[in-house]
Amino acid sequence: MADDRPPPDRGNDINLKAILGVAAGILLVWFIIANSQPVEVTWWVLNTSTSLFVVILVSALLGAGVTYLLMRLRRRPAREHDVQDGDPG
Repeated sequence: MADDRPPPDRGNDINLKAILGVAAGILLVWFIIANSQPVEVTWWVLNTSTSLFVVILVSALLGAGVTYLLMRLRRRPAREHDVQDGDPG
């Protein structure tokens, strides 16, 4: 039996994601500006005095990178499974 229902509208999801992304970015910038005092930081083997905004920015970038990689790894097995079944799409 064919399903005659139209596919769900995903346009609202994209707008919500964009709004949440912009809001998170604004909050991150505000947090960085509010915390610009120098702090003592241990970077694995090196101790330095640096501005706290550098620590926050590096942490945010590393978190975004890890999230991106995990999302790519999460999608990959589904694609490999489709190709193994002979489904090109």
